[in-house]
Amino acid sequence: MFSVFKCGTAALLFFILNLFYAYGQDVRLKLNRPEGIYSKGDTVRVYGLCPDARGPLDVEIRVDGITRESRSISLDASSYKEIYTEICDSAKWVALIVKTSDNKAIDIGYLVNPETFKPGYRTPGNLRRYWNKEISRMRKEPMTVKIDSVQAPAKYIGQVTCWHVELSMHQGFPVNAYVSIPIGARAASLPIRIQTHGATEITEIRTQSILKTACRTALQGTIGVDINAHGMKDGASPEYYRELEDGLLKDYSDQDLKDRESWYFRLMYLRLVRLVDYLVTLPQWDGRNIMVAGHSQGGGQALALGAIDSRITHVYADEPALSDHGGILLGRCSGWPFSTRRQNVPSTKLARKVLPYFDGAILAGMYHGKLYIRAGLVDYICPPTAVWSVYNNAGTADKTITSFRSRHHTNVVWYDKEEFDALSDGFPKIEWY
Repeated sequence: MFSVFKCGTAALLFFILNLFYAYGQDVRLKLNRPEGIYSKGDTVRVYGLCPDARGPLDVEIRVDGITRESRSISLDASSYKEIYTEICDSAKWVALIVKTSDNKAIDIGYLVNPETFKPGYRTPGNLRRYWNKEISRMRKEPMTVKIDSVQAPAKYIGQVTCWHVELSMHQGFPVNAYVSIPIGARAASLPIRIQTHGATEITEIRTQSILKTACRTALQGTIGVDINAHGMKDGASPEYYRELEDGLLKDYSDQDLKDRESWYFRLMYLRLVRLVDYLVTLPQWDGRNIMVAGHSQGGGQALALGAIDSRITHVYADEPALSDHGGILLGRCSGWPFSTRRQNVPSTKLARKVLPYFDGAILAGMYHGKLYIRAGLVDYICPPTAVWSVYNNAGTADKTITSFRSRHHTNVVWYDKEEFDALSDGFPKIEWY
């Protein structure tokens, strides 16, 4: 059953873990402060060990996502050797990347005063009015609901009821999602939990709404929902998805900046509101709790929905994309989809008129529910500076962030799984697709 989650224990857990290492094939790295968070004036020390040392290794040092220095190091086989040290002089993100002899990259990262990171763009004065207007315009078209019963996967037969729903939209693709509830659920007894999708290639397997996720979530005592990001059909032929990949959805995240109304992610966010409009009509909803959770692009969607729809009570944004588009203005990396970097327009009037309205770091300022965020300190897709900007600018005081010093842009890092699981204690249990 959905419950109030225990938070605030993450910092203590760092100090009871036995493994503080980032493991690779033949290199291990560690910090003198295993949580990877420092303040101005602190001394950072990075140590390395190579059990099968075979000569010098190259190290790349990136500051705020930009390579600042390269050097050669030699590591011992039996004991840790200091390979980098600095006295922190300013707020920043640093990542060290060791190139191993077998052409692998082992990296570790840390942050200095991450609590000072703020979005690069300013919050538009009409941000709330803009989204209220967009939602109102969408709702002027009556919502047509098409429901198709589906059989639960074998593992869930006899435990859940599930169906597919298609909801009309005023523009673009409709909403397509799977919904599932436990058999025998009473009226007004279940929270809603919506799973959003990260960005990936458009294929019949990876892009559709996922029935298993909805069923799995339902068994945890919720109205389980899984929505595909683009509104495309679910269960169509492979040719259908290939045509989208080569046609309408080709490079959708790279489209040119024209105006707010044509920006691709506007309809992606509005489809989520439309979905909630439908879900709150279900008699099993408890009338209070609605959680949205996602990783990467899905995390960006979760932040956006929490901001523009006041019915959302819980947001879980894991390494959220679509955040801090204007970070480049402050000398930092912007997060995916790197719109300003690719088009070289971070400071143009057009970019300022479009991107802030879809920026998770700015939208978070309108969210006032419970917020959970995770950041990877070697995530070069959704950099931790952008993720912390989301956290710092969030309008809620009920928020938790956890950073993982050796986590890339992935759901679980195998070499840090013990740390990951321990630090995740108290977070909602999310099973990613």
